[in-house]
Amino acid sequence: MKSVKGTIASGLGEGSYFMSMEHYKQEINKKLGFEAYPGTLNIKIKENRDELLKNTKPIQLMGYISSNKKFGGASCYRAKIKNINGAVIIPDINKNPKNVIEFIAPVHVKSALRLNDNEEIEIEFL
Repeated sequence: MKSVKGTIASGLGEGSYFMSMEHYKQEINKKLGFEAYPGTLNIKIKENRDELLKNTKPIQLMGYISSNKKFGGASCYRAKIKNINGAVIIPDINKNPKNVIEFIAPVHVKSALRLNDNEEIEIEFL
């Protein structure tokens, strides 16, 4: 089982927008088996996320088109932080640097675990 340590970072504020979209909510529920909290936890890691995940098979979320606007898909990797199961989500169209990963879960992870920005945490891939 692979794990990685990182520090909690502020995000771009876009995770909640995408996690609230009905298409993505359905894809996550169908393919990952949970209803994601509308937001992501951003974690800054020392390694390049592509290198970290290169030998791991992703669960693919499909993109879609709505009102002539294209919304990309995403690659997900089952993971957990402490006792919270969720997934690392890497959007196909990603504005984050290569050393930032986003974690989705059925709960607001920062509140549930009483975490703050710049705290170190460990993500365990399942």
